[in-house]
Amino acid sequence: MATNKDKLLESAQKNLKKKQVAKAIKDYAKVVEIDPADVRSRQKLAELYVRTNKNTEAYEQYESIAKYFSSNGFYLKAIAIYKQMQRLDPSQIAVFNRLAELNEKQGLLGNAMAEYRNLVDYYGRNGMLADEIKTLEKMRDLDLTNLNVRVKLAEVYANNERKDEGYSELESVLEILSDKGDFDKILKLYKMFLPLYPNNKKLQMGLALAFYEKNDFGRGVKILENLLKDKRDDPDLLRLLGRGYSDLKEWTKSCATYQQLLDMDPTDLDIRESMIKCEIDAAQYDRALAELEEWKDTFFKADRLDHLKEYYEILKEKLNDNGVILQTLDSIYELTGEGDKLLDIISEQEDEPDEMIIDETLSDSLLGSVEEDIAVSENDLVLNDESDDLVFDIVEDETVDLQLESSLDGGFSGESADADAIIELNIDDSLDLVQDKTDDLDFSFDLEEETSEAPASAVEHNLQADLEEAEFYVQQGLYAEAEKVCQGILAYDNDSVECRQKLEEIEALQNHAPEQQVADKGTPVANPLSDSFADIDFDFGLDALQSDESVEKKIFKTDVDEQIAADDLESHYNLGIAYREMGLLDDAISEFEKAEIEPARYVDCQTLKGLSFSDKSDYENAERMFQQALDSPHLEDIQRLNLGYELGLLYERAERSNDALVSYQDVFLQDNNYRDVREKISILKNTLGIAEDDSNIDLEESKERISFL
Repeated sequence: MATNKDKLLESAQKNLKKKQVAKAIKDYAKVVEIDPADVRSRQKLAELYVRTNKNTEAYEQYESIAKYFSSNGFYLKAIAIYKQMQRLDPSQIAVFNRLAELNEKQGLLGNAMAEYRNLVDYYGRNGMLADEIKTLEKMRDLDLTNLNVRVKLAEVYANNERKDEGYSELESVLEILSDKGDFDKILKLYKMFLPLYPNNKKLQMGLALAFYEKNDFGRGVKILENLLKDKRDDPDLLRLLGRGYSDLKEWTKSCATYQQLLDMDPTDLDIRESMIKCEIDAAQYDRALAELEEWKDTFFKADRLDHLKEYYEILKEKLNDNGVILQTLDSIYELTGEGDKLLDIISEQEDEPDEMIIDETLSDSLLGSVEEDIAVSENDLVLNDESDDLVFDIVEDETVDLQLESSLDGGFSGESADADAIIELNIDDSLDLVQDKTDDLDFSFDLEEETSEAPASAVEHNLQADLEEAEFYVQQGLYAEAEKVCQGILAYDNDSVECRQKLEEIEALQNHAPEQQVADKGTPVANPLSDSFADIDFDFGLDALQSDESVEKKIFKTDVDEQIAADDLESHYNLGIAYREMGLLDDAISEFEKAEIEPARYVDCQTLKGLSFSDKSDYENAERMFQQALDSPHLEDIQRLNLGYELGLLYERAERSNDALVSYQDVFLQDNNYRDVREKISILKNTLGIAEDDSNIDLEESKERISFL
């Protein structure tokens, strides 16, 4: 058997030399029949089939070889063979699947993801939904950090009656991006998914928050106001609205929002603080002071003394010589140990001889309450018959609420001369605190009717921003508001062509709008909230999360190069060698480019890339690769010899005999026994007509003639 096989192989070689390919194919076919495990002969037979355009027969032989390599653990060689099959018949979708699985087994995640992407593309184009989802799930599990894949999976879920799974996937991606602070991408995702979940209030609130993070409070507030129409007492919405109104300097709306929250939960100190800040910013200093005086004990017990100090110091600057503020600051500084500031307060009090100093201060009361763990109450302070000084009758819980004598400005009501008269804090009716706490709040705000108390001129005259705002209103069906914005633009830019075009568009829309939609100008009926975001400029550069509309029509982008760092560089190197052996030169070069990241592999990779370019007859690039290898700081002596010799071979192929001779002579000077360099030099001299006696040429001068790129 062995003798017959050897004879057939010898016959095949002779037939190939005579260029009798058909006869050689018969010889190799008989060899494979005799020894099916002879993979080398089977591969040669497949190559000959390809040369004679018998692709079906070649494909069958390659498939047998690939299965053999794969079953025996030679994954890199199997990958190279499947690549050959893929080129022979790109319609064989099973090959993409096998390539993806083999790359995954070899640890080449980037390559595996690329093959899976091809599968997703194919399944999507052919309506194979189950296979598409299964492949996307496999990709997600293979690399959970690849957000592009997870976004695509969420989109496919949502479009195919698996909205809960899609939303869960989307939420996970949004959480990751939020942790990274990448709100540009978050905004882009909301634009993609709001049309798929038009009634999802959580997504809409998330969009508002994303606008907040981008300091676009105007858009965020508009979204929240729409949501509030259905959930007027939602505390989360109200909190966000209060914050947004404050950032927009719409103090009236902000205070009203915080008051509604306080009516729902008066003990929420965070909201109480926000209310006080809002009142101070709105220059409602008396109201802020009244809030502080009522709640100062509670703030202290909640370890917010620094906050109290900050607010009282602000009010001290705004309400000069206010005895209540001075007295409380005196107590605060005593508690914080700020002696210098305490002396200043005492000095200011001494400058006011008509005022009476209270025996017990806030610090006494609060320190006592801390030591004795006494709860806060609203006890009245009573004057004693036997003394002009104020004394404190402690009732029930034995707590003390600081009250000031009637001689202070706007202080108390009642007759102080009566011994048993109860001194109560009389808040000015002008503060309307009771009114604010009892009235129902109307949150159907018309944002355009009020102007900011401190408008920024740059914003008012930003033409592009105003046009975008008008477009936003148009998309919501708020045509009157859009028209009002455009009229405002014309007030400062009467020649704006874009603005006049927008007005014409608004007029046309109003003429064709359904009556029920324009009847209530503040409430668009026909359009869901998500429609209003369709044309918002979300230009924040997230191409990787968008559909790729390139010529190849890739459904989504999975950048394989981003995976290189996680892949096995050794596997890339070995795969490159396997590709080169199989004649897949472009693929080989690509793999060597990935593997060259490792410094120890750089010279070898450049050399192999040069050889691959040389095999393609691309001598210019081959020479460039060899030169880059020679310039490497990691170059070793043996590698220098190899590169010099390979350059000689390259110049011979390129018919640059003089340069080849110089390269070989340079190798000869380093090692005169290196391979067949002596013979190479002799042959080239004969070819060039150089006598052996003329061999003492100036090698250094000759070397300068070599054309390195």
